[in-house]
Amino acid sequence: MKKIICFVILIITSFGCEKDSINEPQIDQDTQYSIPDSLNFSILDNNLKITIKNEGKIAIHYNVENLNKHIKLSSSAGEVAVGNQNDMIVSVNRDDLSKGKFYSKIYFSFNNKKDSIVIGIDNFIEQKVILNSDVIDAEYSKIKDQLIFVSEHPMQVNILKSGSKTIQTIPLLYTPTCISISQDGETAVVGHDGHITYVNLNTKSIINTYNVSCFALDIVLGNNKWAYIFPKENQSTYIRCVNMNLSTENEFHDNKNQIYAGTKGKMDLSGKFIYGAVNGVTPADIEKFDIQNGIAVKIYDSPYHGDYPFNGDLWFSEEGNRIFTRGRTVLRISETKNQDMIYNGTIAATVPEGHGNIEWLDHSSKKNNLYLILSSGYYWPPTRISGIFIYNSTNLNFKSKLELEKFFVPNNGNGVFYDAEPYFVFSNTEGTSLFVITKAKGAGLAKEWAIQKIAI
Repeated sequence: MKKIICFVILIITSFGCEKDSINEPQIDQDTQYSIPDSLNFSILDNNLKITIKNEGKIAIHYNVENLNKHIKLSSSAGEVAVGNQNDMIVSVNRDDLSKGKFYSKIYFSFNNKKDSIVIGIDNFIEQKVILNSDVIDAEYSKIKDQLIFVSEHPMQVNILKSGSKTIQTIPLLYTPTCISISQDGETAVVGHDGHITYVNLNTKSIINTYNVSCFALDIVLGNNKWAYIFPKENQSTYIRCVNMNLSTENEFHDNKNQIYAGTKGKMDLSGKFIYGAVNGVTPADIEKFDIQNGIAVKIYDSPYHGDYPFNGDLWFSEEGNRIFTRGRTVLRISETKNQDMIYNGTIAATVPEGHGNIEWLDHSSKKNNLYLILSSGYYWPPTRISGIFIYNSTNLNFKSKLELEKFFVPNNGNGVFYDAEPYFVFSNTEGTSLFVITKAKGAGLAKEWAIQKIAI
């Protein structure tokens, strides 16, 4: 009985297999064709061609199925005679296509034989704001949430509000060399060679222009309507202190104390003092100046002389209680001398060479982050590393690195990407956005400066 059942099962199984083979489409062995395995759209390509060649002994009938809304075909069906070929145009619709590399397939049926071609699309969307100017110096008002920078070509003050892509301008009479904005964000003072310009950032107008007896390397605008100019030239010199309440005979300086040319200064949050980072001497130091009575008077320098690297520039924490120096040394500050400029830690290097200076720094207390632009090596001019380095502002530990959008330059029908070299970085008031001023490194573009806005 078991043998009979097995025999019946065998007969049924064999019948089923034979039935399947009868219903299966028969592909003519004389159908031979060729198509590419893939089709790749570069950033510049919008139309590419697929060639279907009949290399067999009979005519080919084909149908094409496309499920991608960003791809359009010039035809969806056709016939290719023996020894002939057909061309099909594939077009890309980049509307609503995000930035990046994408893949999909289009499906063919050749005389009932299935095949497919992989379609690759490389899409680039310019996120940064390309500037119609260069950038000489920049500051950010967290009270007004606007970025202020000066340019030489053309000579002007440029104002970009946080939520806008439109830049407003104030034309200048002289080539700018530096800028400082007031703590309330209402006004700014621009340094030149032999002049300074006082501007109203609200009305976008020049208030006044003053003569000054130096080339302004750096400038600080006090809350007392005085401007403090740090000269570029002469090894031993003075801070020029210009009382902008006076129209003439308004330049003064402290005769008792000289500074080194190249010193860079920043006013503390109290508005009473300026801290200056010395350049051009070894070891570099940090000096403190009292401006409460108008003229900047040096009161003392740091208690360290070569113990820690300062390296010629400085930035304040948002709360105003710490200084971060170009040499990555952190100092705690106070109005009490024996507690002022006291060592408070070191920001560790993250560059491969291990000797990177800080070329720019911004602090966001809302995010507890330090945003750094770093250079590598000891060489001058510094080689700025593309990217923004993020550190924990409490323990000074490295957290992550933000990559910057590259500059794309068309070249012989293709294109080349150039690194974005960062010069300034600022966080907005809420700490939700970064503004990074970048330059296309080595690209030689007519418009090589841009502002990148990065969500945090």
